[in-house]
Parts: sequence; structure tokens; C-alpha cells
Amino acid sequence: MASIVPDGTAWARELRALVREVEAATHGALKVKLYLGGVAGDEIEVGARIRRGQLDGVVSGGMLCEELAPSLRMLRLPGLVQSHEESTYLIGRLRPQRDREFARAGFANLGDSGIGAAILFTRTPVSSMAELRAQRYWIWNTDQVSELALTAMGIKTLPLPIYQAGKAYDDQRDDGFITPPTAALAFQWSTQARYFTALPLHYVTGCLLVANRAFDGLPLDEQQALRAAAAKTQARFDEISQELDAQLLGGLFARQGLRPVTVSGAFRAELYDAARAARTLLPPKVGAPELLDHVHSLLAD
Repeated sequence: MASIVPDGTAWARELRALVREVEAATHGALKVKLYLGGVAGDEIEVGARIRRGQLDGVVSGGMLCEELAPSLRMLRLPGLVQSHEESTYLIGRLRPQRDREFARAGFANLGDSGIGAAILFTRTPVSSMAELRAQRYWIWNTDQVSELALTAMGIKTLPLPIYQAGKAYDDQRDDGFITPPTAALAFQWSTQARYFTALPLHYVTGCLLVANRAFDGLPLDEQQALRAAAAKTQARFDEISQELDAQLLGGLFARQGLRPVTVSGAFRAELYDAARAARTLLPPKVGAPELLDHVHSLLAD
């Protein structure tokens, strides 16, 4: 199984715990080998390697999840989901549809969890829509939803592979990052930026997938062991994201030298108004009207 998760992070520790648990539960009959830190390529390349039989699974940071299960793109639409509680609720309610989408793509979905809200990490303070639109921000080059939606909002982006993000900032090709706090910490972007604006733009959801050709070939007890370990990992990922986000935004970033930017009610309202207008301009493959209506009804709950 491959992942872009950097080795040495809390996420990597949980994945190694999954490996130990699976091997213990199956008395060594089922072994899992991890390729961390993007050594197997970016997520799209990992997906291609799985299809070629070179890999069996992936712990995705969101991009491959959304390619295989388009319903997950709803959480990536700016301003639609505005809290962790809403994100968790939607992930749970959309699970049956998401599992069907993964199955059609040839994968067993063993777990998915919220990685957190993508916020701004910038070189200079961003406290208004005018300041937001005046700068350019790195986004993951495979994140087509954010690229289309942010462009529709008048926000400039620099789509690049994830491991080129830090150098692009140092080279002043952009002015900051749009990413969850835990990712900013894991990839060390929080040590480069000077300010953060804790206003959720969208939510990132990861997933743990195994190709059906590999999973279906396992004995039932080994399938159950893998599912059980993956469920625990999913729960721990959720806990880690919530705990770390609270700690980072609550003071750890400030102790690193990052300065928080106060978000005014006017800035929040203007941003979400722009996001709402942008959602009407997106192509159906990104913001399918029927699915968007369903998500609106779930959020109304």
C-alpha cells in the first residue's frame, strides 16, 4: 500500500500500527508493506500502479478518493461545509453512495476520515476578499475542484505537485498555501508561512482503499482483520486531525512564529457569498445539481 503521508508523522505512526495489528490478528498470514512519503508517486500515479497490479492499495490524502468517488467532491466545494461536525455528518451520510462508487471503480473502501478544514497560510495577512484576491495560493495540482471553484471566485491559484509546494513558496511563485493545519505541519509549510487565517474554505477527506482483485482473494478472516484494523485507523485519524487542529490553531502555530489573522464577520460573509455564487458556475461533473441539492438537505438536518 502506498501513501503520500510523510514518515515520522502521527499519520505514519497510525499506519504502522495498522500493519502490526493486521499481522498479529492473522498470526502473520497477511502482511502489509507500506510505501510512505510519496515514493510510489503522486496519488494519480499510485492509482495507475494499482490498476497495473504493482500495488494493492492506497491511503489517499483525498485526491484519488475524489477521482474514484465523485460524491466526495461536495466537501471540496468552497463554503459549502463550514464545520467539522458538518463534515463528519456528510461523510457518514454519503458513505453508501461513496462505497458504490468505489466498488464500480474496482476498490473496497476500508475507511475514510476527515483530514480537516483547508485554511490560508500566507506571507502577508489576509483579512478581506480584496486581499484574498490580490494574492496567489498553492493548491494540489490534482485538485481540479478547488482550481475551478476558486477561479470562479476570483482567487488565483498555483496548482503544483505536493512536494513542489514549499520550493514554489520560497521562490516567491506564490504567496501562500491552502491546506489543512495538520498537512501544513506534516509537510513543514507552517515553518515557511508567516500568517494563518483560520477561515474554512473546504474540507479534505482521506480514504483507505484496497483493489477488489487483492481484497476478494483473501480468506474471510483476513478480510475481517484488515477491515477491523482499518476502522480503528480511521477513528484515530479523525481524533488526530481534531486534536492537532485544536492544538495548532490554539497556540502551537503561534509559538512557531505564525501570526493568526482575525476573521471579521464581514470577511466571512463576503467569502461565503462569493463561494455560493461560484458553485452555480461549476460544471456538472464537479457540482452535480442533484447531489448538491441532496447535500443541502443533509446540511439542513
